[in-house]
Amino acid sequence: MTPAVGYRFWRVDPDDAWTRGRLQSPVAETLWPPLETLDAECQTRPGLRLARAGLHRADELRVSPEPGCSCGIYAYHDIAPMTRALREEPYMFGGAVLCWGRIVIHPEGLRAEHARPLALCRPESPGVLQRTAPLLEHVTREYAIPLLELKDLVTYASEFGASYKPDPSEPQPRTIDRVRNAVSFRQLVRRLGKAIGG
Repeated sequence: MTPAVGYRFWRVDPDDAWTRGRLQSPVAETLWPPLETLDAECQTRPGLRLARAGLHRADELRVSPEPGCSCGIYAYHDIAPMTRALREEPYMFGGAVLCWGRIVIHPEGLRAEHARPLALCRPESPGVLQRTAPLLEHVTREYAIPLLELKDLVTYASEFGASYKPDPSEPQPRTIDRVRNAVSFRQLVRRLGKAIGG
C-alpha cells in the first residue's frame, strides 16, 4: 500500500522547557521526535482529551488505530481544514505528513499507525511570519524538512505518497455508518478547536 499524505498542525512553543521548540500535537500533547517515526499507541492517561478509555489498550493483539476508538495519528485529507485552524495563532504551524501502517479513513481525514513530518508551510499572515521566522528556521532544520509556501505544499507532499480521500462516486457505506464516521471526526475537530482556543 502506498503511504498516505495528510495535512495537520502542531504547536511549537519556544519557551516551554519540556517541548524545547519541538513539534507537539495540540490535543494529545505528543512530542514528534526529530528525524524519527512517530508510532501511534492507544493511551488512557489523564490529559488525553479524546481517548475513549480502555477500548483496546490492554489487548496486545489489537493495533492502534482501531476503527472503534479515537486513537491514532490524525491528519486531514486537504489543506483547507488545516489552514482554518491556524488563523492568527503565533505558535501553531501547519504542514504535510507521511502516514503508513494501519490507516483508518474518515470523510475529512485519517488516523494512522506511523507518521513523520514532510514539510512545514509558512504562515499566511505577514505579522505571524515575521514574529516566528527564527523559530520556523530552527524547527525545519531540527526535523530536516523544508519550509514551503502554502501553495507549494500539496505538490511537494504528493511526491511522497497518495491521498486516500474517499471518492464520492465509490459505493457509500450505510447511512448510519457515514453519520457515525462524520460525527466522530467532527467531534474531534470541534474538540481540537476548543483545545487551541478556536
